[in-house]
Amino acid sequence: MIAALRAWRRGWQHLNHRGYLYIWANVLWVLLSLPLITAPAAWAGLNRLSYALHRSPGATLDEFWMGFRENLKRGAVLALVNIVVVVVNATNLVTYRGASGGLTDLIKGVWLVTLVVWFGTQFFVWALFYQMEQPSLVGAFRNTAAFILLNPVFTLVSWVLVVVVVAISVLLFPAVMLLTGSALAAIATTLVIDRIQAAGYSGGIPPEVEGAGEDGYPSLDAEVESGCPP
Repeated sequence: MIAALRAWRRGWQHLNHRGYLYIWANVLWVLLSLPLITAPAAWAGLNRLSYALHRSPGATLDEFWMGFRENLKRGAVLALVNIVVVVVNATNLVTYRGASGGLTDLIKGVWLVTLVVWFGTQFFVWALFYQMEQPSLVGAFRNTAAFILLNPVFTLVSWVLVVVVVAISVLLFPAVMLLTGSALAAIATTLVIDRIQAAGYSGGIPPEVEGAGEDGYPSLDAEVESGCPP
């Protein structure tokens, strides 16, 4: 739990030092997420930008666009799967909303947990995707499953904090337009790097960011980008 809280703190510190770029990227993320079919690609773009900024403070908004474009097809497939998962589970819950009983309640609980785990998994997927030497969406989901199983408390704490951030953003709606998505992407990247380094795959600070420890969190060395199983 403490490790998760410390990693979140480092994520916020990283965001604070690069806020203006994340704000512009967040606006683009909101606009590109309005068509649901492009929402995963927009989230991938934020994660690529965050990955680049963790490695080099000189990264630009071009990283967002590259992440968006290169994942349009993958993102469209994921968006369709998301729609199917939501429709199937929502239909089941609505159909059995008036039913009660031990088995029925258990089944409804399974459907709810399925939704939470499915979308909670996607909080980490793209951050892990960009840590892979040969990125693939299937491989990223596999690595995310391993990440969750190896770090259950770390993951649960992170999911709870994501819910808190989203809830606050809904109450302070301008935050959604200006920062929420970028903040979560920056934190997701920090969390993933934290666990990769905790597993012993850290190789030090890349030359291009050496000495730039303003957020107290060094990025991965190029030689350990594949710290997660391929």
